[in-house]
Amino acid sequence: MDEEIKQIFGSVSSDKHFVPSTISILPKDRTVLNVTNGQNANWTYANYFILDKRSPITDWSINNGQYVVYKLENEWCLADYKKEILAKGIEAIKSFVNIHTTAEKLRVKFLQRLMKGNPDSIPTEANYTSYLAAMRAKPFLLLAGISGTGKSRIVKEMAFASCPPSLRDEREVSPGNYCMVEVKPNWHDSTELLGYYSSIAEKYIVTPFINFLVKAWMNPKAPFFVCLDEMNLAPVEQYFAEFLSVLESRKLQDGVIVSEALIKPDVVKKHVDDFKRSYYGVDAHDRSATYASIVQGVSNIWSSFIENGISLPPNLIVVGTVNMDETTYQFSRKVIDRAMTIEMNEVDFDAMLDTNHKDTLKYRSNYVSAEYFLPKYAAARDAFDSLLSENDRRILQQDAVEQLKALDTVLKDTPFRVAYRVQNELVLYFAALREEQPDVEGATLLNRVFDDILMMKVLPRIQGGDELREPLEKLQKWTATSLPKANAKIAEMQRGLDQKHFTSYWP
Repeated sequence: MDEEIKQIFGSVSSDKHFVPSTISILPKDRTVLNVTNGQNANWTYANYFILDKRSPITDWSINNGQYVVYKLENEWCLADYKKEILAKGIEAIKSFVNIHTTAEKLRVKFLQRLMKGNPDSIPTEANYTSYLAAMRAKPFLLLAGISGTGKSRIVKEMAFASCPPSLRDEREVSPGNYCMVEVKPNWHDSTELLGYYSSIAEKYIVTPFINFLVKAWMNPKAPFFVCLDEMNLAPVEQYFAEFLSVLESRKLQDGVIVSEALIKPDVVKKHVDDFKRSYYGVDAHDRSATYASIVQGVSNIWSSFIENGISLPPNLIVVGTVNMDETTYQFSRKVIDRAMTIEMNEVDFDAMLDTNHKDTLKYRSNYVSAEYFLPKYAAARDAFDSLLSENDRRILQQDAVEQLKALDTVLKDTPFRVAYRVQNELVLYFAALREEQPDVEGATLLNRVFDDILMMKVLPRIQGGDELREPLEKLQKWTATSLPKANAKIAEMQRGLDQKHFTSYWP
């Protein structure tokens, strides 16, 4: 084996196979095939492995997310699990590996490649990792930032990337697991989302949002994405109140996340024909056999709706896009408390016309598994007991609690103190990141989590005038050592306070 190849990857366990020292993200139970003797070898965290040049290319047996290096026509090549060559030649492989020198960067690059990532819609690698971990912590995100940064687009990209063949449209325009809801300025109650009974039409008016929930229940193995575009053009607390309340009722039951009903059972039972007509697209005046079979035939899912109501599907992710200007409303702390907020203000102009990047709004033959997007747990206790190691539990019980107490002390004389919901979602976010970074030290991961939680859940709640000078100064000192993103954001808020005598997280 060439010495240069050995040097690129790190520790070598034999002349033919090695485990890299630079990259490690896969779960410990993942195995790779030892091609020399055909035996399975438990190579913990093996993302790259070498095939001896005498081994035929057909002997590959590697998993999604793993890579292989081999010799082809006397030249080293790096390929993915589909046997697609990603880099050819020593220098090209070096370049590829250099940007994968941490677990996080490899994970980001892998997911970007799965989604045929286009940097003009993925502002930063760190943010992209945050989207996925945040979704698995809480399936309600706010994407905030200046107009035109690709907030709506990235939701659709994820839907395209994860859409199974059974949900695809022939024109490749709108994936079946994607629903765009354009929020209107005149929305002041929940009827635009949840529907209502019309005494004039003498039927229940079912909205596209409710039909989409039914569709998600009908297809439980795919992630379903709702994009609430320009979410704060109307007062969110008014038209979204029921959703926000039901979101907090989620719990793990028999391995499935369940919630209270958005549409109550008595409403569904009374108007089930209207719900079916709307979902199946049957005209109310149609009296054909098809109509009769749809209305009269009650499948298990409709029986469940009649008995339990229509609740939040466990495979539903709601993402609201947010612009802050004179035409929009501010968010209340109630909304921000219940969401994971991600700021998108960075733009890569160089990438816009880069012909090396493929179209991201296309279906994929190897569509992304739902597990990358969907939560496993709804409460910190479930993740704490089931997923985390003894050392991680100690860190969350002791170090995290001490940091939360310190943060609460800094904010004690303000209306922005932290409470149980922040702690709950901090633990869930920690667990979501731990799945992606199993080898990162607990203390290092906790700092990353605190930095992100401050950006997602704490700082977005803070707004006001000169009375915030002292709390912001304390926060800046508290974050200076190990929380760089939050520290930079606090400095930005302080500058805004100096200039305008008012500041907030939002641009």
